[in-house]
Amino acid sequence: MFVRKLRVMPSEASQTGEIKPYNLLNCFQDTAELAVEGIEGKSTELYARGYSWVVTRYELRITGKLPLIGEEYEVITYHDPNHSYNTLRNFHVKYDGQEVVTAKTSWILADVRTGRPVKPLAHIPEIIGGDCEHIEDNFADIPSFDEPEKTEHMTVKYHDTDYNGHVNHAIYFRWIWDMIGRVPRRTCGLFRSGAKLGELITLENAGELYRVKRENNARPCAEFIVKV
Repeated sequence: MFVRKLRVMPSEASQTGEIKPYNLLNCFQDTAELAVEGIEGKSTELYARGYSWVVTRYELRITGKLPLIGEEYEVITYHDPNHSYNTLRNFHVKYDGQEVVTAKTSWILADVRTGRPVKPLAHIPEIIGGDCEHIEDNFADIPSFDEPEKTEHMTVKYHDTDYNGHVNHAIYFRWIWDMIGRVPRRTCGLFRSGAKLGELITLENAGELYRVKRENNARPCAEFIVKV
């Protein structure tokens, strides 16, 4: 288990004074990086070895009042690499003595050269140490849908992409939340392929279901189910 103490900075706060959940997602990614830095090295070092972590599933639950600007909170994380090609990682946010946010995530270790997943324990066996705890692999199903009720179109911008050259997973959440007009109490995402700089994107919605598609590509980049 890895614990990180933080304070909500002005740039992270919304108009209500609470930390923006989008910033929490970035915080989680940074916290995971710090948690494994002494085990597998920095993400740049791992990339130099020919590997990169890619998120495939993400379930975010907001269960309490989010931390306010200037106030302190804790992020707790641990991972479970014992799921064949998948490594699961959980996050918990504690604020004012209460757990207010939880996230369960699933990642694959991709070979940078081929883009194919490899088994983490076979290629970076050192990850079995450190912040390991058992995590159940019981992610929610995300149904598909035929005709969308609402669509929006956009182009992938420079600041949407990350070190791997793809749209960062937190950006997909932000797109969906902006389409809804607020942040739901629960958001579950399934990530299938990464959009790149300059690509045309369509956001589609039907009830609680959302998906992100690239132009002329039938396979969605990401699919979501939300509970307001």
